[in-house]
Amino acid sequence: MDAILLQILNGLDKGSAYALIALGLTLIFGTLGVVNFAHGALFMIGAFCAVTFSQILTLSHKALEPSGTDFLGNPKFADILYVNQWFGETTGAWMLDWTVPLSILFTIPVMIAIGVIMERGLIKHFYNRPHADQILVTFGLAIVLGELIKYWEELLGSSAGRQRVGSCRREGATRDQRNEKGG
Repeated sequence: MDAILLQILNGLDKGSAYALIALGLTLIFGTLGVVNFAHGALFMIGAFCAVTFSQILTLSHKALEPSGTDFLGNPKFADILYVNQWFGETTGAWMLDWTVPLSILFTIPVMIAIGVIMERGLIKHFYNRPHADQILVTFGLAIVLGELIKYWEELLGSSAGRQRVGSCRREGATRDQRNEKGG
């Protein structure tokens, strides 16, 4: 019964994401008359912005614990969160509890700025052009944005990309590891 409930919730989650993307496409086409094939890439950039802000909120550094040493006599280190140092224990704990909503809130102005820059710099020149031209430009923009995300992922060492690499496991090794071993 738990598996059925989990599958229903997974389906609702994925379906709501698809509905949100479809509503965005419909809204853009209805108001601006532009066929925006870069809409999914913008959705992906928004997700990566939220993940990046979430990682920033949970940054920490190691500090020597005043309690001394561990059982082997080595110095003990503790992870100290920057949020707790900057804002205090109470506010820092609150911010850590609300990391995801805060990340989404921080992402909204960034995505508004990206959308305005994209519309003013590129899309507005294609309002009175045929739909084929709009599709070519926005598809090219989607490719560029996808490559920027790949670069961003490598630059930050994001864990989101590494999770998909190891998702196909068989006998304890990923597909890439089996290919390296010749199997």
